[in-house]
Amino acid sequence: MRNSTMVEVRIKCPRCGESLMDEDRQIDGHPSICAEGYFEGNRGRIWMSSLYGSYNVESELDVPEGDVTEFSCPKCGESLNSTRSCELCKAPMVPFGFAEGGVVQICSRKGCRRHLVEFSDIRAELRSFLDSYSAFF
Repeated sequence: MRNSTMVEVRIKCPRCGESLMDEDRQIDGHPSICAEGYFEGNRGRIWMSSLYGSYNVESELDVPEGDVTEFSCPKCGESLNSTRSCELCKAPMVPFGFAEGGVVQICSRKGCRRHLVEFSDIRAELRSFLDSYSAFF
């Protein structure tokens, strides 16, 4: 059953442009977003729900609530943590590209739900985004 308040998004690496969607690992009944995580010397996969508004996550890492994880792209290996800090907890934000254009940034601190959506070419990227998800709006 589809949750009418949540939109499934398609995410790509903001560095290499490759899709971060994992069709084989589903969360909330949809393909997940896959990234590499690094915490206290350990590296592992992190799968996040692709439903915007869902905070469901599965991870190979055991990260305690309140700790910060470093994220990287599983395709190119580049770090995804940015120099931008979370307005709520001051941890690094992690940008992910929307396949349709624009960026969603999430906080790297486990348990912080701060996120934001940005469009650099507001007219073109927002139009593409809305055209892709018009069934939800």
